[in-house]
Amino acid sequence: MNEDVGTFFAPITLLIGGALIAGGLLSFLDINFFRTKLQARLALVAGLVFMLATETLFLTSSSGGRYFAGQQIDLTDCEYQVEQAYPRERSTNKRFIAEQMRACMDRLGYEWTQDHPHCREAQLATNTFCYLPKGPFDRTIVGFQMKFE
Repeated sequence: MNEDVGTFFAPITLLIGGALIAGGLLSFLDINFFRTKLQARLALVAGLVFMLATETLFLTSSSGGRYFAGQQIDLTDCEYQVEQAYPRERSTNKRFIAEQMRACMDRLGYEWTQDHPHCREAQLATNTFCYLPKGPFDRTIVGFQMKFE
């Protein structure tokens, strides 16, 4: 998710979730803000859902971790390194440059994949959508972020 959107919604979800959790927990102490015990318990559950949504916002925003934004930076770094190491091959041997970029990304922990539709449109070594992290957790988060790009 875009970090600006996450920054905007995080305080709102924290306030709503915190208020619902507080209201639900206070009902266990016979301080009732709701008409029935069922409403208080539903408020508690809804508050926990809001808190989970906030954590998801932090997890999937680029400000919460490197993930997709970091992958873009890593790809740019690899492109820069390969261009510096092989300046003449850029115009004469494009296949070699692509292989070097894929090798650089592999060393950084990314796997070449053509599953994403944006990669199928342009199968270039400089296309961020053609890579996924090798780690299962990072791969899941980046895959989720790529769905919204």
